[in-house]
Amino acid sequence: MPTGRALPDARNMLLDAGRRVLSAHGAAALTSRSVTEASGVAKGVLHRHFEDFDDYVAALVIDETRRIRGIEPRVGDSATAAVADVIEQVFTPTMLALVGLVLGRDGVRRRVGDDSPGIPLLGDATAAVADVLAAGREVGWIRADADVPVLALAVTGSAYLLSAGASGALADQGAVREFVGSILAPNL
Repeated sequence: MPTGRALPDARNMLLDAGRRVLSAHGAAALTSRSVTEASGVAKGVLHRHFEDFDDYVAALVIDETRRIRGIEPRVGDSATAAVADVIEQVFTPTMLALVGLVLGRDGVRRRVGDDSPGIPLLGDATAAVADVLAAGREVGWIRADADVPVLALAVTGSAYLLSAGASGALADQGAVREFVGSILAPNL
């Protein structure tokens, strides 16, 4: 006879706990023990909902991919402001920690690699930036002959390199706008 209490949404509880661990402590702290402790459930609950730990991490990556694909700029007065806003929304501590896990865990990459262009999460971030740049070109913020895919790669790659340091977070908002503006300037 079962002795535990029924969990109405254990899968989401576990995923939320993983996001909290990643955000607060980074990729190195994400373990089955840290997830179950943060969610307040027994370790067996994790294994009932996920095939193995790579399956669990892949579920986190897939959720993060959905979040990134749904990002819209909240600022609409210039290409620089709109792109910087999207970059700030994309590059969270959780996203950065998950990129590290995707790069370091073959099992995770195999599970999520088919749906994402390039490196999972980074490819999705590049696509989100490219969408904003393409829209900016349509309204005249960006030159008609601007190479949107190359600009998106330059912006996203720069954001990743700037955020991949010891702190695991993007520089302040002003610094983000500055590097985005410097990359876009020749194309405005």
